[in-house]
Amino acid sequence: MTKNPIIDALADPNQLEKLYEQDSKSFQSNLIEALDSRPEVPLLKFWKTRLEYSATKESRVSGKELSNVLLICLVAFLAVRIPVLMSVEAQWYYPRFAPIILFAGLIFYILKKNSLSKKVGISLAVGILTVVLPMLMLPNTYESSSIVMAIIHMPLVMWVLLGLAFTGDYWKSSNARLNFIRANGEVFIYSTLILLGGIVLTGLTIGLFQLINVEIGQWYLNNVVIAGVISAPILAAYVYIDFMKSNSRIAVTISNIFAPLFLVTTVAYLIVMVIQQISPFTNREFLILFNGLLVIVLGMTIYSICGRKHDNPSHLMDAINVSLICVTLIINVIALAAILYRFSEWGMSPNRVVVLGANLLIFGHLGKLLSAYWQVYNKRTLADTLKIAVTGYFPIYGAWALFVVLVLPLVFSFR
Repeated sequence: MTKNPIIDALADPNQLEKLYEQDSKSFQSNLIEALDSRPEVPLLKFWKTRLEYSATKESRVSGKELSNVLLICLVAFLAVRIPVLMSVEAQWYYPRFAPIILFAGLIFYILKKNSLSKKVGISLAVGILTVVLPMLMLPNTYESSSIVMAIIHMPLVMWVLLGLAFTGDYWKSSNARLNFIRANGEVFIYSTLILLGGIVLTGLTIGLFQLINVEIGQWYLNNVVIAGVISAPILAAYVYIDFMKSNSRIAVTISNIFAPLFLVTTVAYLIVMVIQQISPFTNREFLILFNGLLVIVLGMTIYSICGRKHDNPSHLMDAINVSLICVTLIINVIALAAILYRFSEWGMSPNRVVVLGANLLIFGHLGKLLSAYWQVYNKRTLADTLKIAVTGYFPIYGAWALFVVLVLPLVFSFR
């Protein structure tokens, strides 16, 4: 038995049809991998042609689907406007609930596409309540570091719940999780394009009305711009899933282009840092930037691995990925040493606990990725080990974020 169900079912066309009906997104991902390893099989070529034809035939915009998406966008916009409609304090409301509204809109859209088992549906509902209730009950003070950390980590918990909605009953599958990561990149790119177009439209609209001496700037910003910002990711998800049929690979292509550039930039940055004798041990702002660099390089590494053709890999990209992992480990070790130094000098605080925990998690994730690459290089295991190394840590990140949201403020008595 292989890890690819399509290859296992090549002798049974009926089973292939069942696999497609059960989960068309995973089927398409597995089909790409199967074609990479068995390009000579006529049945695989037939399925590729069939899916490409279906995508072309069904790429037109569905009025019903578009109406559903616009309705979700409208509800999200009204929810964001609650401080205006109901005289709720905006400073308290927006940091806590704007991300929840955005992710809830995406989750609801995904649920309209996927059918979930009762167990997964209950888990999703409990997860959302677990996030919403603390945001309602946390004291209204932003001078508390533990409360600020809880609010900052809340979107990460919602992102994990979005992943649960996306993967559904296949949430344990590394292929389903990889599809979710790829979808994140594509939706982010489409969202950026939509927002850039919205910026141009905003400037043009306000300018045109000013020419006829009608000032609509403030009204436009308070209504149209807010609606556009909250709706852009939902519309982007619609474009990727419904219009592009989840076939776009722009994010993977961009990650493959920028991975070597990030590698060169990061190595150069570390060298200059040593030459200039800039230390993250005593400079708090520099340590914050250093951890930001760590997260960016880790994300680029993960995305580059997600774009890897595991059955027919590019050895150049593998070398770049391994180099990125090693450089990121160096950054991680320096950051950990700096955080431990600050613990010894200034004691425990919510910020230091959160940063230390995040760095330890990243260190473990990087170590697992490097170990998986080593095993793949030495042909001690299948390439699926690398997929598991990439995706297996995401529930752990979610659990850590949930700890920060629920437990950290209590531990530090909301200080």
